[in-house]
Amino acid sequence: MAHAARVEHDIVPCDTLAPPIEVLLVDDQRAILAGVTALIDSEAPTMRVVGHATSGRQAVNLALNAQPDVIVLDIDLGGEDGLTLIPELRSRCGARIVIFTCGDNPDARRRALRLGAASVISKAGPGEDLITAICGASAG
Repeated sequence: MAHAARVEHDIVPCDTLAPPIEVLLVDDQRAILAGVTALIDSEAPTMRVVGHATSGRQAVNLALNAQPDVIVLDIDLGGEDGLTLIPELRSRCGARIVIFTCGDNPDARRRALRLGAASVISKAGPGEDLITAICGASAG
């Protein structure tokens, strides 16, 4: 009996026919901003970075101007609580929020989700986790 050839398919996390997902990055660490920008750039044309912010005020101003689809937001912005920005960012630009943090604090995770974040992703995880979260947030 002949066996059917096994075909493996790549998982395509985003709709490649849709306009690019526009992402605003908010983190006080410039190295993180550079690394995440490179990661997102590698996903072109399905997504692109529309701005970088290193503080809450800068994030709100950029969100108003850029009107991103998704905001990737760190919890700790140089001592500023990034989670307090979630309601304001969502109401001012309608973007979905993906929290990107180095901590694994269950209370912070619950608080982020309660405030309206779409997901919470660890900086220690693989880059694919963040890409998947951005795609999921933009679809949600």
